[in-house]
Amino acid sequence: MDRCYKTLIVSLLVLGNLFVSIKQIYALEYYYLDNKTENCFLQIKEQDEKKEAVINLNDEQIMLLSKLVAGEARGESYEGQVAVAAVVINRVKDSRFPDSLEGVIYQKNAFSVVKNGTIYAEPTSSTYRAAQEALYGSDPTNNAIYFWNPDISTCNWINTLNPYLRIGNHVFAK
Repeated sequence: MDRCYKTLIVSLLVLGNLFVSIKQIYALEYYYLDNKTENCFLQIKEQDEKKEAVINLNDEQIMLLSKLVAGEARGESYEGQVAVAAVVINRVKDSRFPDSLEGVIYQKNAFSVVKNGTIYAEPTSSTYRAAQEALYGSDPTNNAIYFWNPDISTCNWINTLNPYLRIGNHVFAK
């Protein structure tokens, strides 16, 4: 493994920075200070434009979203976790749903984790990152406002929707 990448990994571990996005890692530039000793330093490129959050959430709300993702997307890939978070954010932005994160999450019969109480379980670092990534615009569903697992869903009305995407065990619809 290249010494500069080893330096990056050690630096991140020492700093405790567990929330580095893939985009940040790909944006790394490294420079050798001395070709004989291979000493190097790492620098993250400045982004052309800073991304802004799609909706405004405080830390407590991001934690709530990550808890919902932990319950609803348990066992799913990271992309599936981001997709679930994106659906929640898309609902907050959609005039047919409540206009707050809490309103969307706690809307009657909207999410099984609220109904069964698992919304209060601790999120993982992965679900927290997924919530943040969706908050800053990542949406693998292309604006879906519904998702469900067709293998276990018992809602009849869901059959009226036209799913257009599958990620892991979930299908997504607008």
